[in-house]
Amino acid sequence: MRRLGLCLFGVTVLCGAALSAPAQAENWKPSPGEAKTFYDQDFLRVDQASGLVLTRIAEGRPNGPYKSWPAGKGPIMVFALDCASDKWIDLGMDFDGAMALPKGWRKGEKIDDIKGAAGGAGKLACETKDTLPTVSLP
Repeated sequence: MRRLGLCLFGVTVLCGAALSAPAQAENWKPSPGEAKTFYDQDFLRVDQASGLVLTRIAEGRPNGPYKSWPAGKGPIMVFALDCASDKWIDLGMDFDGAMALPKGWRKGEKIDDIKGAAGGAGKLACETKDTLPTVSLP
């Protein structure tokens, strides 16, 4: 009986901690010039160390937050954009909504044509780079 009580207490503490953890904001906006692609306006940021712009896009409909994004609507893709050279780095997909960056992400292969990868959202991110928050990223 004591084990059951301790177990229930532990679950209560864990649930309370999970509910009190700050949720990361998501604000899905339509990607300019694209009917079914959206970008997370709240995720857009400039890396202080490299000057790369981070963005994430998804196809489907903007019903965020991420955890309720329908699986059949396509993955959420994360990119680092080098606006000055019109190149981008593929940072993979955000499957769990953690928005974590992979190790060594700044050293990834840079590929030509931001608009070809990130579409209108990538172009918009580069055009508004000076107004985006600059943050220190791992």
